[in-house]
Amino acid sequence: MTNTKRSLDYWRKIFSCAKTDIFELIDKAILVAAVDYSNEFNDRKDQILEMLYAPQLSPNNGYTNPKEEKNPHPDNHLESQIVGEVMKIKDILFNNQNESDSILYDSLRTLQLLHLSVETLKATEIGRTVNVLRKHSSKQIQELARTLVNGWKELVDEWVKSAAANKLKEVSTIDNGNGYPSKLTSKQKPCSHFSEMKGKPSNSPQKNAEQSNETSDMSKLEISKRKLIEGYQRIEHAKKQRMIKIIDPRDLPMDSHEKGRRKRKS
Repeated sequence: MTNTKRSLDYWRKIFSCAKTDIFELIDKAILVAAVDYSNEFNDRKDQILEMLYAPQLSPNNGYTNPKEEKNPHPDNHLESQIVGEVMKIKDILFNNQNESDSILYDSLRTLQLLHLSVETLKATEIGRTVNVLRKHSSKQIQELARTLVNGWKELVDEWVKSAAANKLKEVSTIDNGNGYPSKLTSKQKPCSHFSEMKGKPSNSPQKNAEQSNETSDMSKLEISKRKLIEGYQRIEHAKKQRMIKIIDPRDLPMDSHEKGRRKRKS
């Protein structure tokens, strides 16, 4: 930690000698590197981007001053920065006809390095913009756009499965808390003992009370089963809605029946 602090102090002295703002110095350093050292700059561009967007990157390169005030919500701040960067890239990709292939490719590579979350995908709707580039004239851009879209689809699927598992876990906890089974299927039937009791009349008041209690329990079980089925349907509907928001349905592949129908029309 001491060596890191000394190293930063060394560079601080150098930057303080420059009669300009440090961020302007960074901008000019990037321009000089891109013009005078273009090959080396292209080779290290991905490394620079990974360093900039790495979640573990600290302002002091690992050195933390205990007297400095800590950000109570660092993840939220980082997420908002990523959303802002994605929106800038989205504007570039949206106007893809006015941009060079190299700029489009670098923009897609930046998206790939950002490792976007489902929340960011929903907030920016970047999936639709990238999906259009799957039909770009450049094969490199086509492949990279296809890789991004497929990866995001898998991410959304995993997120939906996780949400469904958590929902079922909540329902299971509620049912178990009331003493009812947590999993029910449409094939489950009342136990044979209960069926025999229903088929035979009983003159005993105690048996009649037991039969009434068991009937009440079965009604509660049926209610729980319906709730589970409704929960599955809501989850499935939410999954479809999320996929529609991220991927334009018009760009999804047609099934064989639809293709045949279109051929007959043509």
